[in-house]
Amino acid sequence: MNDATISGHVALVEDDYTLVINRGAQAGVTAGMIFAVHSESVQMITDPESGRELGRLTREKLRVRVFDVHPLFCRAHTFARTDDFYGLFQATAVVTVDVGDSVESVCGVESVRSDAATRQATSG
Repeated sequence: MNDATISGHVALVEDDYTLVINRGAQAGVTAGMIFAVHSESVQMITDPESGRELGRLTREKLRVRVFDVHPLFCRAHTFARTDDFYGLFQATAVVTVDVGDSVESVCGVESVRSDAATRQATSG
């Protein structure tokens, strides 16, 4: 497996659950990969001592799983783990994804399969 991080941007918000990322097979994307969608803070962080601009914070909005890969782009859909607080609490949040939001691969297909196998082995 190639452990290099793949970065790109949201190219299209197809519907409430599907988006298009501007990276595809030519960039190493494969079906099953997980991408984190980030938003960048509008506020610049400035060093109080030097006045130098340090950058902007990024916040992870959600994660998406790739299900359709083309040479130059891929389609991915949202997914959610159902790990709630002992079945008593389920958080529901509306997340807005915009064209241009940055994305970054967080794990490949093998990592997803390995994580799922580990969870299954420890839960049963």
